[in-house]
Amino acid sequence: MTKEFFEIIVDSHVHWGPSLSMGTEVTTNRILREQKESGVTHVIILPFPSTAIASNEINVRLLDETKRVEHFIPYFYVRETFPSIPQEYFGGKWHWMRGVQDTASNYALLNDPELPDLVERLRDSDKPIIFEEELDFTEQFVERFPGLKLIIPHLGLLGGDPLDFLQSFKGNRSIYFDTALGSQGNISEFVRTIGPERVIFGSDIPFGSMKSELSKVMGLSLSYEDKKRILADNILELTRCSL
Repeated sequence: MTKEFFEIIVDSHVHWGPSLSMGTEVTTNRILREQKESGVTHVIILPFPSTAIASNEINVRLLDETKRVEHFIPYFYVRETFPSIPQEYFGGKWHWMRGVQDTASNYALLNDPELPDLVERLRDSDKPIIFEEELDFTEQFVERFPGLKLIIPHLGLLGGDPLDFLQSFKGNRSIYFDTALGSQGNISEFVRTIGPERVIFGSDIPFGSMKSELSKVMGLSLSYEDKKRILADNILELTRCSL
């Protein structure tokens, strides 16, 4: 059987730089090494939450790195002070805003009087946002603020049961899902239920590796065109990034 070749493969979820909470750092050299091992051609990089919450400096450093490394694409970490996404970035990351990182959402945030203004600015930017919260928080947020282009990372794994996320948002075409750390079985079920147009490849380095996460998508029983959508076309259309 001939091995499939894809001219462009975009990893849509890669952390870059230092993590203050973990005491580690993902370097450019590490990402380049994983690209070489996996065949990934382009990478969306985003800061670690703890570093971005401490200072906006990492957003600036990350943008500078994408100017130095041509195939790096910058995402902006939406910090707790409600900044909008600057024009130079192709998307954003919303991560347990003012809650307990990777653990619990802050439901009081939904009643913050400044939140509607932020959402309006995010909507005007028309950029995709990796949105990570508990399922119930996500449901309430989407009901109050429809129309944002949200990408639920890990198929919703850290915010609840992925299949519950799928059931809640299968009819909402503004909601997308990235495959990072999801099981191949769940990835297949998402594609079967909502189509390949709303599923996006990601690795979540350093928590996953490009090679192993990519193998899950490559091993799916899908057409070449459907895999191409998941590996590149969907995220390039969402970000309006021309390579």
